[in-house]
Amino acid sequence: MTREQIDAELAGYRHALATAGYDWGVEIVGGVTPMLQFADRCDEQRWMAAFSRWKTHGVLDDPFGTLIAALRDPLPTGVVVAAADGLRVGSPLPYLLAGHDYRYEVIAPDRIASATVSAGAPELEVNGHRVLGGDPVPAGRLRLEAGGPARWSIVDDRGGAWYPRCATRRYDAAGHPFFHGDRLEVDVPAVPLAIRVARGTEWTPADTKVTVAMGESRTVALTPTRLYDAAARGWYGADLHVHLNYTGDTVLDPAEATLMQRGEGLHVLNLVAANYNTARVYDRAALDTYAGQDLPGSEPDAITRFGVEYRNDLYGHAHAFGADRWPQRLSTGHPRSGDPNDAPANAIALAEMRAHGATIGYTHAVAVADTRAVFDVARARSYEAREVVVDAPLGLVDSLDLLTGDVVGTEELYHRLLGCGLRLAATAGTDVMLSRSRGRLTSNPVGWCRAYADLRGAPLSAAAWQDAVRAGRTFATNGPWLEISVAGHGPGDRVDGAVSLLVVARAVGRGLERVEILGPEGALAVAEVDHDRCGAEVTTVVTATAPTWLAAAVRGGLHPLAAGGRPVVYAHTSPVWVDIDDQRVARPADAGWCLSWLDRLTGLIQGEGRFEAPRRRHEVLKLIDQARAFYGGIAGSGEPGPR
Repeated sequence: MTREQIDAELAGYRHALATAGYDWGVEIVGGVTPMLQFADRCDEQRWMAAFSRWKTHGVLDDPFGTLIAALRDPLPTGVVVAAADGLRVGSPLPYLLAGHDYRYEVIAPDRIASATVSAGAPELEVNGHRVLGGDPVPAGRLRLEAGGPARWSIVDDRGGAWYPRCATRRYDAAGHPFFHGDRLEVDVPAVPLAIRVARGTEWTPADTKVTVAMGESRTVALTPTRLYDAAARGWYGADLHVHLNYTGDTVLDPAEATLMQRGEGLHVLNLVAANYNTARVYDRAALDTYAGQDLPGSEPDAITRFGVEYRNDLYGHAHAFGADRWPQRLSTGHPRSGDPNDAPANAIALAEMRAHGATIGYTHAVAVADTRAVFDVARARSYEAREVVVDAPLGLVDSLDLLTGDVVGTEELYHRLLGCGLRLAATAGTDVMLSRSRGRLTSNPVGWCRAYADLRGAPLSAAAWQDAVRAGRTFATNGPWLEISVAGHGPGDRVDGAVSLLVVARAVGRGLERVEILGPEGALAVAEVDHDRCGAEVTTVVTATAPTWLAAAVRGGLHPLAAGGRPVVYAHTSPVWVDIDDQRVARPADAGWCLSWLDRLTGLIQGEGRFEAPRRRHEVLKLIDQARAFYGGIAGSGEPGPR
């Protein structure tokens, strides 16, 4: 395909947005679209209750009434509720500048529409009702300089957000506005303003307050402060799971994603083409055009690729990065798609993508702390990484994402797989959806969590980054820098024949509370960290008489620098492997846990799987039997089974 075909695809998306609105992909059924569109402006408990009803029953009988009832009280600025007896307008009222329209989102009992006010016409009129919609104020102008692309936020004393005319307007999961760029000009009201500039996980944001006088043009030069410089140490960070266009209220060109990437100091960005619920594969033209290539606009320290999220809601979702050619089938099991049945298993597609050079990682692996709940029938059609326990011993998986899920449940799954000698790297992907300007975690900045890989001195490239992942030289983080040394060896390395091992873990970052050295039985050593400290170290000596693995983790409270929502500070390295006489770790208890997982998965497939013929179910179950033989060998003898 060509750039012209990409442009035609994007033009089709823009037409769909103009005619169909927020759900321009016509993906979402059951009336829940309004709840998704206004998620960050609702009371969280009321929103979750309504969303749970939709998940249980598949439909919201009164979607607009449900949304109105779930909105925060008082109504957020920019929202108006239209009823027969009048209008309820969000507060406080926005400031209005000459030459700038302000758009309200109007929620009626049967629809969502928009209406605008301006400094010259500040009254809002809907359904024959009129109400004041804003306060006209004099304007000034800001010129923003950060010494390079960065993430900016400008908020007035009423909570209103201000953007350059050319900027992609976004809000993070906590409702904080942001945009990316440098040397930008912004018209602003002549009132007190709070300005923040940030640049991803390696930097501490910088803040200032200004009041621009009427007609004044002022330069604000503000630069984030380095916490650590990963690239200077030979480590490069990647967000492996970002959707460019995925319905929503905007349509984006790939160039806008590369600007966001540079503004976040992110070295590797994997834009994933994927279906949602139908046969449409978003950004398919770009995926095929740039297969095996860095996107235009990539730089020596920041490369962008198009990859894949392969999706089945019974087996789980996996991201793929770096293939030189991509298959046509990118999903199964969605009734409104071209492949409505749960066959073939994910393994077949993952093997095909790996044959063309892709590295594979299962994403948003576990959503609950109790991993047994992954198999609840009520949540059977979910997204969790149920098939990773099958595909890992088949040699089809390189990594597991440790963030964008429940930390406790995901970590248990990861540790159990490591305990069976399965050498999976720790990775991360945000699952942000850039075509949605608001929407809780899905509208966060790219790279709010990321995986760092040690390239061992190689220049940054897709191939070098993949080699590091395959070797397990990684850690996953939503902020802190984390490293581990086991007798001088780092993540992915193998230590053979050693008995007493000096182990050191070091962390740098904000919000640290604990730094841990981990093994199969849990924490082997812990350092508690004062809240005002940005660094910590823990040291211990491990006596290894049997094969094992050792890793480091960081834990903390609510993240002081994360891009919204309620993430806790967290990082986890891939393990250093301790082999004895060339034998890798093979723990019967962990193999037994995985066998129980396979039993539950088999039951879910038997009861909830969709197959056009019994033989197709049998093909999937045969793959599970291969994995069962692997774990059975460990459970019975404590030695790795066949691979």
